[in-house]
Formats: sequence, structure tokens, C-alpha cells
Amino acid sequence: MNVDKTVGNNIRKYRTAYNMTLKELSLKLHKSISTVSKYEKGEISLDLPTFMELAQIFKVSPSLLLGSEPELNSEEPVYNKTAHRLYMYTYDAQNKCIVQSLIEQYPSISPDNICQVQMFNDVKDINNPGDCGSFYAGKYIQEGFIGTYFLHNQMTTEHVLISCIRNLVNSNQQLGLMSGLSNYTMLPITMKVVISNTEIANKDSLLKHLLFSKEDYKMQKKTNYLTVQNS
Repeated sequence: MNVDKTVGNNIRKYRTAYNMTLKELSLKLHKSISTVSKYEKGEISLDLPTFMELAQIFKVSPSLLLGSEPELNSEEPVYNKTAHRLYMYTYDAQNKCIVQSLIEQYPSISPDNICQVQMFNDVKDINNPGDCGSFYAGKYIQEGFIGTYFLHNQMTTEHVLISCIRNLVNSNQQLGLMSGLSNYTMLPITMKVVISNTEIANKDSLLKHLLFSKEDYKMQKKTNYLTVQNS
């Protein structure tokens, strides 16, 4: 694996996730635009002070610039430990479209089974996740067939909670609810999510899970809370 290429790809991913131009990053690093561009292309290696400064600018651990979170007592290079990719889907009713997001989940490095995660929300190209609507970081806790994501928007004060359960019909998928304070409405909101180990091309299947049904509204009226049926 070419470490300079890996680091360069990650620099570009985080820079674009923060909606930062090459010029803006070059000013923060006190480097020329040409030098920063070469970092991103993997044409030159970073010195240690610049490497650490980039981690501070992007608010990530230095190991993530290498492509992974390190494992405890591991003798393998940290850049061989890649993140597990998950594909998340929500529905934007105003624009009548399915929104695709990418979650990068790193192996747990502690006995409490807590994983570090990043979420690139509203990505147009899965191969270029940095080009996204918003960027979140946080942790994931797995307990049996229930999982919980605690995420913080890295550009605003927004916090998001995603509670998921395993789909009994399709074990590769998780069904859940995402709750938080919307930056668009400045009001608390809750929406359905589908998180999958693989990309989902069947829009009809996704809509079936993402749209609130008549049964959901009946349940809400009866119980006074929103829920997701494990089906």
C-alpha cells in the first residue's frame, strides 16, 4: 500500500467534507497551494509537524489520516486496518428523493465494544465521500441486535442519535430512527433510516422502510411515540 497516496486521499476527503478549498487549507498550514495539492495527490510525503497539524485542523486522530484507528497491542501497521463501510439511507420529503450517506466504522479498540465512527451525510458519489452535505464523527455501541450511534456535526453544534435494530428478514440491514436538532428548521426532528452492509439499488424496497406508514401513525396515536417495526 502506498502510504502517501492513502494519506493524500484522506486529506482530500476531510478537506472537502469541511467544504474547505485548497487555498483555505494552505493558509491554515502556511504552505503553498501547490504543496497542499501534492500532499493530496500523494506526490510528496508529509513531515510529522504538518501531519499532526492536519489532524488538529480536521479534528480527527492522526491514525485516521493513515486510514484507520489503531488496535491495541497490534503489531500490524495502522494503515492496514481499514474501516468497515456502511451505507445509510433516509428520505427527503421536501425534495422527494432518497438521501444516501456513508458511515465509516472502525474496529473497537477497547473491551467495552465501542467503535469510532464517521458519517458523510448526503453523498453523491460513494467513492468521493468528502463531497457531502455534512460531516459527523462519534461512536457506535453494539449490544446484541441493538446498535446506537452518537454523532456530532463537525461544522455545527448539532448532535445526532441513531438507534437501530437488526432487520429480521435481512440480517445485512439495520432499521432505525435518527433524531436530532435540524440545522434547516432549528427544531427537533426524527426520521427513519436504513443502514446496510451493501449499497441498495432497489428504491421501492427502500421507500417501504423509510416512509412512515398508516400503521406507524396508528401506533403513534396509540402510544404517543414513534417506533420502527422489526420486520
